[in-house]
Amino acid sequence: MQAASAQAAVPAILAVAGLSAGVASNKRSSAQNVGVKSSSYHGTAFATGKPKSSSSKIVTVSPARASLIGKLKDAVADIKPFKGSHNEGTVEIKGQLVISKQSFLDLVKIGPSLLDDQFDAIFNQLVALQLVSVDTKPDGQPKLSSKSTIEKWTTSSGLKGQVIAGDDSYSVTFKVPSDFGEIGAFIIRNNHPNQFYLHDLTLETDNGVVYEFPCNSWVYNDRIYHDDRVFFTNKTYLPKQTPTGLKPFRERELVALRGDGTGVRQTSDRIYDYDIYNDLGNPDKRSDLKRPPLGGSKDLPYPRRCRTGRPKSLADPKSESTTVPAGADGYYLPVDEKFGREKDSSTKAVTLKGVAHAIAPVISGLFDDTPNTWDNLEDILSVYTKGLPLGQNLEDTQDEETKRSLVFLDTLFKAQGEDKSVLKYPLPQLLKENVNAWMDDEEFGRQTLAGTNPCTIQAVTEFPAKSSLSPEEYGPATALTEEHIKPYLEGLSVKEAIKAKRLFTVDYRDIFLPYIDRINQGKYKAYAPRTIYFWTSKGTMKPVAIELSLPPSGDKPASNRVFTPPLRKQDKSHYWDLAKAHAANIEFCFHAVISHWMRAHAVIEPFVLSTHRNLSKLHPVHTMLLPLFRNTLGINTSAREVLIKANGLLENNFSPGRYTMEMTSKAYGAFWRFDHVAFPADLVARGMAEPADASHPGGVKLTVDDYPFAKDGLDLWDAIHTYMGKYLNIVYKGSDKAVHEDTELQTWWNEIVQVGHGDKKDEPWWPKADSIKSLTDICATIAWIAGPHHTAVNYGQWAYGGFMPNRPPHCNKLIPEPGSKDEEKMLADPEKWMMQTLTNQTATCVILTLMETLSSHAVDEEYQGKRLNDNWTSNPEIKAEFAQFSAKMEELQRKFEERNADLSLKNRTAGPSKVPYTLMYPNSEESGITGRGVPYSITI
Repeated sequence: MQAASAQAAVPAILAVAGLSAGVASNKRSSAQNVGVKSSSYHGTAFATGKPKSSSSKIVTVSPARASLIGKLKDAVADIKPFKGSHNEGTVEIKGQLVISKQSFLDLVKIGPSLLDDQFDAIFNQLVALQLVSVDTKPDGQPKLSSKSTIEKWTTSSGLKGQVIAGDDSYSVTFKVPSDFGEIGAFIIRNNHPNQFYLHDLTLETDNGVVYEFPCNSWVYNDRIYHDDRVFFTNKTYLPKQTPTGLKPFRERELVALRGDGTGVRQTSDRIYDYDIYNDLGNPDKRSDLKRPPLGGSKDLPYPRRCRTGRPKSLADPKSESTTVPAGADGYYLPVDEKFGREKDSSTKAVTLKGVAHAIAPVISGLFDDTPNTWDNLEDILSVYTKGLPLGQNLEDTQDEETKRSLVFLDTLFKAQGEDKSVLKYPLPQLLKENVNAWMDDEEFGRQTLAGTNPCTIQAVTEFPAKSSLSPEEYGPATALTEEHIKPYLEGLSVKEAIKAKRLFTVDYRDIFLPYIDRINQGKYKAYAPRTIYFWTSKGTMKPVAIELSLPPSGDKPASNRVFTPPLRKQDKSHYWDLAKAHAANIEFCFHAVISHWMRAHAVIEPFVLSTHRNLSKLHPVHTMLLPLFRNTLGINTSAREVLIKANGLLENNFSPGRYTMEMTSKAYGAFWRFDHVAFPADLVARGMAEPADASHPGGVKLTVDDYPFAKDGLDLWDAIHTYMGKYLNIVYKGSDKAVHEDTELQTWWNEIVQVGHGDKKDEPWWPKADSIKSLTDICATIAWIAGPHHTAVNYGQWAYGGFMPNRPPHCNKLIPEPGSKDEEKMLADPEKWMMQTLTNQTATCVILTLMETLSSHAVDEEYQGKRLNDNWTSNPEIKAEFAQFSAKMEELQRKFEERNADLSLKNRTAGPSKVPYTLMYPNSEESGITGRGVPYSITI
């Protein structure tokens, strides 16, 4: 059909949509006026064998602003006749595509769907495909099949009675010359006005040869792209091995994904690029929302994030404006990284935003008529038994936004039974066997080995402790002496306890002390804590001293107060309880923003970006790494939008307040190093293990054998490292030279070091990707960050942080000084003082909701040893190694279950709270809060 006759059919289709041509014309004009992206170059169209018109202008606008009819007319104007003839001696190839027409959470858009269908029926050939041979023509040009179109686009899809769009299967038939050769890729052109999500394509020739294409990508209208979209089979090649027919496609795809580093990123872009964290503040809105950029300076170093390219803030040229230009998202995310391809992944993104926009104001309203502090522990426990009264608020409120928020809460967090008027939180694992176990000192110590943050405890190597901070500015390093802790060391001197490797510490003094005075000038009160632990003869980790430090402030000198536990159980020390609460508060804050956000989410993002920019989808290392990055950019982008921004959930509810993210930068600069992220090296660096022979997992021997996180984690490390080593040996055929000469790989690693973690590019500890062994270590370390490390610090948050007194997000009072009036008040009513010290009702419920969200596994989670789809590789050797890896994961699951059944291990089921350590179980049979299952990637 010629373009002229296509134009003539427009009025009929507009009638189907209930619109007039005149309206369409006006909308088109409006769309042109708000366009923000244009180009006179549309690339070389291999599909047609000739360049696309150089006079064509690309107009990309916001979906909310652009007219559907305007895009429709663009498609009509660009229709080209698809002609092709088949020579004698052809081979017929049948194809099956799996496509989603909308993202999961979108309601089926009937207007656009009808328009796509009507245009397909009238014009035909609007979604066309061509196969690409691995061979080239005699003149060196790509060898392409004739164009084929998706068959029965209209009749294959349809609403099928569903409210939410699902997947549809479509057929396509190709005929190629018998000498076409092996198929290596296909090209697709979507001339429909609307995008669709292409899951995969499977081809089968008439002689039984099967080709599989795992696509997993959004395909927009063809005018969006400089070149036609190309997808490769699941057969991979190192750069030097690339067949001649695929080389130009391999190179141009990487060019498209890199972009040119300019302009504002658009909603439909697939570009992966770097930027510093200069978008956390909003100085254009209010001056107090200004935040310093993180990254790009020696003072505030940071990993890089995905670039958005918004203009600079008018109020602060160092910051990026939060103003959203037409055609762009507020927080850009490469389109193929967006949530919505599977049910629960999309729900996660909405949940995070819902916590900010619905939970906080609604919960705040629940406590308007009551004091915002808890009266007693029973009051706190009631949120799990009685719940929060949403229904009454829903009936009483006249505010439509609040009503929508309440409906959201009721939908997301279902009340038990038929009563939908109450929001109930599930009982945290910590409380299930003994609601008072959290008060036990041994439980306090056990959580350093098996709790939410088991990666900061370290062996004491010198006593008294030293400090990297200036004593003139911050006071003496410590007031802790041997006399403070000697009564708790079972007859040992401090020197003997250190030599016997029985003295340990969790020390946050130096990272927090420079910020404490500024924190305490705000609404929350905090100390810089250092806690000393002793490994008892019973096999438990027990706190023996807590030192809480304050810097000089005004005319007050620096202070180092030491608190120790009562020597007899029947004694009651309110000071010790308050000291534990303050130590637990800072522990929780450090865990949330440093162990969790910085050491997992932030540091992994440059690896994600460089992988997409530099390792072709044809590269076998890309195939190996891809599961490690699933949904990570999406959740990180949501975090910037909701959690870590100025005045976001973390700033509002955690002790560091506005200094939260700045402190993570200081921590990154002070102690993050890639070579120590490798789990065995991390344990050795903390004195929790020492080098040993290969008979020990990870080649190290644990200082404390009953260290559940380390014990299970080393087994996981070994299995992951072994699998990746075998995979890479297959890929590089045992040749270190092949690794060194892999141009894509070397560019990938160099960009991670020089750009992605550019503030640390000159550090001497970066490994070289110059051998199979070094590359195995690198890839296993990346896998550890994204998988087991993130699992250990994330999916146990509800078990321990779900009960606020165990891990309070902030404290409201400092500990009374001896002889003060505050001491008299505290001693007169210790429980009331403690409740006034701990996190208030509103913040507690907001953070509980966040903890519940973050601790939940998705229904589509991809766990270690499992894959959601079998078409990820066609290499039989790699498939065999993965089968062994899967079997190993099942073996480890049984092994960890046996350890938890061993009642001689006091830091597992036999501990005070009787909580087994299940976080390193490779698999979870259910979704939700299970406390088990290790995904490959950071998905929440």
